[in-house]
Amino acid sequence: MPPSSQSDDDAQAFLGERALHTMATHSFLIGLAIRLVIAISLPLLLDDGILLQGVRYTDIDYDVFTDAADYVASGRSPYERHTYRYTPFLAALLAWPVRVRGQLEQVNEAPLMFWSRVLDKRYFGRILFCLADAICGMIIVSLRRRARGRNGDDSDKSTIAVDEEGCGKLSKILRALQDPNIVDALWWMYNPLAINICTRGSAESFVVILPVLLTVAILTNEKGEDIAPTRSRFSVALRSFVAGIIHGAAIHSKLYPVIYTLSFMAYISYQEHGGRWKQVLPARNEPKAAADLSRFPWTEPKRLLHLIYLWIQRILLTPSPVIFLVVSLSTFGALTYLAVLGYGREALDEGFLYHFSRVDHRHNYSMHWYWIYLARGRIAQASFASNSAAVSASSAAAMAWLGRTLLLPQAVLLLYVSLGVAPYDLSLALFVQTFLFVAHNKVITAQYFTWYLCLLPLCSSNVEWNTRRIKLSLAYLGVAVVTWLGSAFCLEMQGMPVHLVVWLASMNFFVSNVNLLGAILSRYNIRKDASRTNELSKKEK
Repeated sequence: MPPSSQSDDDAQAFLGERALHTMATHSFLIGLAIRLVIAISLPLLLDDGILLQGVRYTDIDYDVFTDAADYVASGRSPYERHTYRYTPFLAALLAWPVRVRGQLEQVNEAPLMFWSRVLDKRYFGRILFCLADAICGMIIVSLRRRARGRNGDDSDKSTIAVDEEGCGKLSKILRALQDPNIVDALWWMYNPLAINICTRGSAESFVVILPVLLTVAILTNEKGEDIAPTRSRFSVALRSFVAGIIHGAAIHSKLYPVIYTLSFMAYISYQEHGGRWKQVLPARNEPKAAADLSRFPWTEPKRLLHLIYLWIQRILLTPSPVIFLVVSLSTFGALTYLAVLGYGREALDEGFLYHFSRVDHRHNYSMHWYWIYLARGRIAQASFASNSAAVSASSAAAMAWLGRTLLLPQAVLLLYVSLGVAPYDLSLALFVQTFLFVAHNKVITAQYFTWYLCLLPLCSSNVEWNTRRIKLSLAYLGVAVVTWLGSAFCLEMQGMPVHLVVWLASMNFFVSNVNLLGAILSRYNIRKDASRTNELSKKEK
């Protein structure tokens, strides 16, 4: 290679490395800027038809939010807006700029006119959601760096092998991409799905960030250590109190974080008494001294039942988990009471109880949507033929009962993970719980994927990603997603009668998810965390 070409490649590689370094060191500001630019520009270009006609960028849920906010600003209930089934406090928050903007528009001063634009209901919610999403990314980066500091490991199993002797600019950039700080930022701050969800106006960032903050409050202290080394029961109780407030607010704002309650309680109990309780029960015919934290009991049903019984005793007889539970329930109850007090029984029915029996007949990623679609059609046909409201009411009640029945498999799986995994590896337990909850849910949309994608970075460093099984599983998942999107496009956009094909694609998507989770668990290395926990137990003896 001529010297001039070599120098050009070196200069380009240097610029690439500098750009990556800047993206890692200023990830919050850059990530927030990217979100804000997209949140403001794409709605202007697409929703207004400037760039493409008939293509809308804004999520339909954002229209629901802003309409409900208008109702609140005019002194009415947000639940007068059809399909608004969220906490009324979200609509009240988004209604605040509607009132303030009216006052600012009466002033012609330039700074106030700028804030008038910012407080426009078309942008205020997006800006708020983008800020929350960027904070969520910052917390994830902080947690991953703390975890590396505790483990004394600056490597990441997701990095790829690069030829150290390579002289090309690509190899140098690939080496720069292996910097753990860059990997930390790529997981969420520059995640295209996370950016797309919040910039379209989805409020999931508000919901996602609360469980992450709860994990921070319970799992780490200011020095990035586990709760156990503090050796102060008062400190554990105080952290449990604060975490309970956050957790209760999260459950009120979006019901699904309730699935983490038992996991958090089990983890708190283990952290408070892990030094005196000999962690995992030994397997049958195995000496107690040989019990190994790296062996999860999910393959030994009898041992698991014994462990569940033991953990029920531990949770109920340990103060901190009880404090966490009482504070969580109190916070949830207080917020729900205020909502009902302000907006009546409808706030309880639409914002909370509705989600227990929700069934959606429209096509989505869930494998359950097709039979719901057929059942809805038969109910409508029977109601029309008999012209009886009683038939329609009884059929609707049957659908609601079936919707609740589908919660049973989820409850069994969540209980299994909460007591079998969470005490020893909280991050993994939260990820597995959320992944299973979403995969088995009656309704699955793209927003639901962010629920577990924000937790995966917290345990990803222990996964050996460069294995053949995981690569094949990821490829299978990609094919399943593309297949579903293609069939859904034919159904929704082209009007083709391919309902059965979409349902088969949904079934295939479910299988690909289960296969990927199995691959991740098979290549998950818990021995590092287990050995560290054993060391902490020995210190407290």
